[in-house]
Amino acid sequence: MSLIVLCAGGHARVVIEALLSRGIRPIAVADAARVGKVIGGVRITASDDDVLKMSADEIALANGLGNRASRRDSGLSDRRALFERFAARGYRFPVIAHASAVIASDAQLGDGAQVMAGAVIQPAARIGQNALINTRAVVEHDCVVGDHAHVAPGAVLCGGVSVGESVHIGAGAVVLVGVKVGAGAVVAAGAVVTRDVAAGGFAGNE
Repeated sequence: MSLIVLCAGGHARVVIEALLSRGIRPIAVADAARVGKVIGGVRITASDDDVLKMSADEIALANGLGNRASRRDSGLSDRRALFERFAARGYRFPVIAHASAVIASDAQLGDGAQVMAGAVIQPAARIGQNALINTRAVVEHDCVVGDHAHVAPGAVLCGGVSVGESVHIGAGAVVLVGVKVGAGAVVAAGAVVTRDVAAGGFAGNE
């Protein structure tokens, strides 16, 4: 099946590299503002609307849209909306895992989950649909990462952590054993989280 990457920003280059590590070369990237350019060795040839004219039975998609969190917003709504727009129309988003990622045999990954280079997912972990486990992040045993969440580069979820949907765990953050992070919350880069974080809340320095 042919695969197209949606969006042509920085995260799209990382997604393309993960695909190439598995011997998968996307046939195109879709980004209306950049048609005719090349990203990661793949030409940008279409817009989202062009993709929607293609049969969902003949192509698979990869979400190349990243996010930029702030203290009050995980910044994941656009990434989520892009995934849901196409998934609602029957398009398939396969799991993408870089060849260097380590994923336990009994870990569960939802549709469109992405596991980037050097990341580790340990036994009995569950990763939601369209969730992103970024470069060298660690998801320990029995963790749950909700749909559309982002565990940023170098972050560590210790055993039994629960991360709600659309949560942003910042780069290099550490969430200690059994902590629950509510939906839409933001954990700042480098934070050490020792207690639960309410839905929509913030953990870390100002």
